[in-house]
Amino acid sequence: MDSAASESTRLRVRDLSPMILAAGRAMRLRPLTQRRAKAVVPFLNRPLLDYTLDWLRRHGFAEVTINLHHAGASIVSRYRQRAFQMQVRYSREPVLLGTAGGPRAALGSLGSHVLLLNGDVVTTLTLGGLVAHHGASEALATLALTRGPAGSGYPQCLAAADGRLLAFPGDDPPEPAPVSGAFTGVHIVERAVLENVPERAVCGIVDPVYRELLAAGLPVHAVGLPGTWYEMGDPGRYIDHQLASLLRGDLPLALVGSRRFVASGYLGTHTHLENVRLVAPFLLGSGVRVKHGSYLEGVVAGVRTRFESGSRLQQVVTWEGACIGPGCDLRRVIVMDHVRVPARTQAEGVVFTPGGPIRFEIGESAGSEAAQAG
Repeated sequence: MDSAASESTRLRVRDLSPMILAAGRAMRLRPLTQRRAKAVVPFLNRPLLDYTLDWLRRHGFAEVTINLHHAGASIVSRYRQRAFQMQVRYSREPVLLGTAGGPRAALGSLGSHVLLLNGDVVTTLTLGGLVAHHGASEALATLALTRGPAGSGYPQCLAAADGRLLAFPGDDPPEPAPVSGAFTGVHIVERAVLENVPERAVCGIVDPVYRELLAAGLPVHAVGLPGTWYEMGDPGRYIDHQLASLLRGDLPLALVGSRRFVASGYLGTHTHLENVRLVAPFLLGSGVRVKHGSYLEGVVAGVRTRFESGSRLQQVVTWEGACIGPGCDLRRVIVMDHVRVPARTQAEGVVFTPGGPIRFEIGESAGSEAAQAG
C-alpha cells in the first residue's frame, strides 16, 4: 500500500463516536448517589461529568452520546442538549442494559468506531496513543490501561508486548505477559462488535463480549496510556482522589474562579476566614466561611459551606450549603448538600446525609494517595 493510501485509512480521533456510560445505579458509592446519577456527584466542586466532557472537547469532539437510567434527570437538567461546545444526545434505558447492551441500543447515534467511557471516572489520559494503536493493530477493541500507582490497587489486565490482550483479571494468560495494567473504562470498540450484541438484551462488554472474542482468537488489544486516572468506586476513594488531584494540580478546570493561597491550597471568591489554620491540600469554594479557632487539613468545601468555631477537620469533603457546627472533630467524612453536622460531633468514616449519618468502610488513608501524588 502506498503512503497516500495508508494516510487515507489511518484512524484519527475525529473518526470516533464517543459514548459515556452513565446509566448505572452506582451502589458502591451510596448514599452519595441516592438521588443523583454518579456522573454528577461533585468532584472538586464540579460534577464528575464536567471533566469528561471537557476532556472530550479538548480532544476535538463535537458531539457525545450519554446513556441514562438511574436518576437520569439529574444529568439532563445539568447539560441539556449542549455542553462544553458539544452537542449532547441521550440514550434512555427504561431497563438497565449493561455496558454492551447500552451502546447496542444507542447505535443509531454512533459511527463505525466507538469510544466508550465510564461515567464515574476522571482522567487526563492522552487519547492519541490509544487511537493510533487501535488503527494500526486493526483490533476489534482496544482497552486503555493505567500502569502507574493509581492503578496498582485494581485488578490487572495482562497483555503481550505488541498490545495483544492475553487475560482479564483472574484469567490465566496463555503465555508470559510482560505488560499489565488496570482497565480504565476507556476503550475503542468497532461497531461490528456491538451489532452482534442482541438488541435490547442485558449484556456486559468485558464479560461476555470481550472474553468471547479472546476465546475465538479474535484481536482484542490493550495499551498503557500516560496521564492520571481517578475512579470513584467508594466514598473512601472519592475523598482520596480529590486530595491527590489537588496535590498534582492536574485538573485546572476545578480551579477556575479560585486563587492559589498556598501550594496545593485554593480559595474561591468571597471566602471569609477568621484566624483559622489551613493545611494543604484544600479547595474552599465560593462563599465559604470558616470561623475562628478552626483547623482544616485536606478539605474540599462546596460553595457556601459554613465551618463554625473551634472545629477540627481532616480529609473532609462538603457539598453546597453544608454547615459544620462548633467544636466538631471530623476525619474522613463527607457532608452532603445543606446538611448540618451538630455541634461537638466526633466522627470518622461517615457520610452525613439529609436522613442522618451513614458509616462507610474507611479503607486506605489519603496519606498513601498524597505520597503517590507527590
